Amino acid sequence: AAHFSISLNLDTATYLSFLHGEESTGMYLKGGESINLTIDTEFFDETINYEGSAESSYLAKKFMLNEKADIYGQLFTLEKEEFITNLNKHIENIEQELTSVNNEAFLTAEKGNNVKMVEYYLEKIEAIAKLPKIGEPAIDFTYPDKNGNEFSLSSFNSSLVYVDVWATWCGPCKAEIPALKELEHDYQNNNITFLSVSVDTDKEAWLNMVAEKELGGVQLWADGWSAITKSYAINGIPRFMLFDENGNVISLDAPRPSSDEIRGLIDTNL
Repeated sequence: AAHFSISLNLDTATYLSFLHGEESTGMYLKGGESINLTIDTEFFDETINYEGSAESSYLAKKFMLNEKADIYGQLFTLEKEEFITNLNKHIENIEQELTSVNNEAFLTAEKGNNVKMVEYYLEKIEAIAKLPKIGEPAIDFTYPDKNGNEFSLSSFNSSLVYVDVWATWCGPCKAEIPALKELEHDYQNNNITFLSVSVDTDKEAWLNMVAEKELGGVQLWADGWSAITKSYAINGIPRFMLFDENGNVISLDAPRPSSDEIRGLIDTNL
């Protein structure tokens, strides 16, 4: 077992993240306290234990409950009413744990976070309810290319359109670039448009990568989490979507270029 100690100078009480590889959990320090943290790094948050900080202990529990409940996953699998019932139950479970904490400022902050969480999920469920189904018309969007010329999804209505929502800072997005190029090459003589939409806010970073990696297809810049991500309830990238020649939905969560399924899906619809 490894033992180490860290001391921090804090001006005000603060939330901190404790990270180990892919795993993370939350801590809350008021200043002046001495906390003893024990953890089995193999199992991480299942074994995390704080002595000396009721707030951090609560956060560890909350992280666990969030992971178990997988509210985000339920967004796509449950009807709206059932989803809202589960969300409220989840908030109740979290707030039940809060009773062990005696700290007004922290309680107020956490209850505020819970209200924000509910608002966030209600907004998402509304967006998902409005998503077009397979065979229904796509929700259009319009963005500029590197020369400032505006293009819409509907500009390519007479072909299949494979949309890639990505960003230069997103590792999994960049990992798909070689497979995407291969796909573009293999289908260059077919009636399909490859349309990449970057949610970068740093335009230079986007322009540089388009040039550097010699990205093909149509490259558009969405300048952050804008209309396309709201319309299609996109929270994580990369996201791939496929639309038919009439501008209707084939898939709003299409297989990635590196997957075994994508070619079959394109071939079926060409």
